[in-house]
Amino acid sequence: MPTKREPGAFDFTSMMPEWQIPSFSNWAFAEREDRIEAKTVAGFQKIGQTIWSHAEKAFDDHMNFVSHRFHEDFECFKSLSQCTAPEETMATLQEFYSKMATEYQEHFEKQAALFRDSFSENAAAMEEFNETTMESVGELSKAAEENLKEVKKAVTRKSPSKAAS
Repeated sequence: MPTKREPGAFDFTSMMPEWQIPSFSNWAFAEREDRIEAKTVAGFQKIGQTIWSHAEKAFDDHMNFVSHRFHEDFECFKSLSQCTAPEETMATLQEFYSKMATEYQEHFEKQAALFRDSFSENAAAMEEFNETTMESVGELSKAAEENLKEVKKAVTRKSPSKAAS
């Protein structure tokens, strides 16, 4: 069992001079990494949740529209089968096509509004995610600078003692 005085068989640090081993500390990044990771994951989750909720609304609305249109189409054909005069048939078809055109226009306007809302919410979520990315770069840069300062201090403390011996 290795101890502090007797290193283990695979401890190669004892073969190198002390000044060559930088004192990199993984803990310099740990707290920042945890916070940044949590914000990044939350950002991805928010984007995904927004996309799926808007897709669900759009598909639900579209399926309701399709179901309604099938019902209307069937009712029109039923009405046409009961028509006895050409004028009655033309009036039924004119009413059917007029109502159908209006409903399609309203449906497409509603779908466009859902798309705009989805795009706006996703753009806001992406902006938050971009801010998290910029914060990540800044925090990791700070951690790297702090670690570099620590290494430089360790090298300058050890260098004069080696030169004196």
